Amino acid sequence: MILLNSHNPITSDDLKIVESKIGIELPTEYKSFLLENNGGRPSLDGVRHNDEHFDFVGYFYAVLDESKHDDLVRQVAEHVGMIPKKYLPFADSPGGDAFCISLKAHEYGYIYHWDHEEANYDGEPWEYNMTLLAKSLNEFLGNLCVGE
Repeated sequence: MILLNSHNPITSDDLKIVESKIGIELPTEYKSFLLENNGGRPSLDGVRHNDEHFDFVGYFYAVLDESKHDDLVRQVAEHVGMIPKKYLPFADSPGGDAFCISLKAHEYGYIYHWDHEEANYDGEPWEYNMTLLAKSLNEFLGNLCVGE
């Protein structure tokens, strides 16, 4: 997979700082992705679900500084109270939705799409608006295609 506009490389120490700030240990597969590609726009940005076009990946969050819009720590903080607690947002779609990694024990590492238009903004976040896309980050990345 080719990422355009990826940011400066990071280290394992940078990831430890991020984990401390967000209070979550990042999944190993995601850590590897960040160490190899610190955010950016995928050249293949199309997401399919049930063999049909579903959405696009606008960009993957990066480890930057919290003043940047695509900073992982900033995005996690901005989604508190909107995305259920057991999901880690890691990418955005151009329409304002988010792609998330499940942190639930029984589906740890699964990739979900969070639909902002179906979100519960009047109480606890729900999972009604979450769509399962892949059982791992690598599967999700491998399924990206030319956007339709």
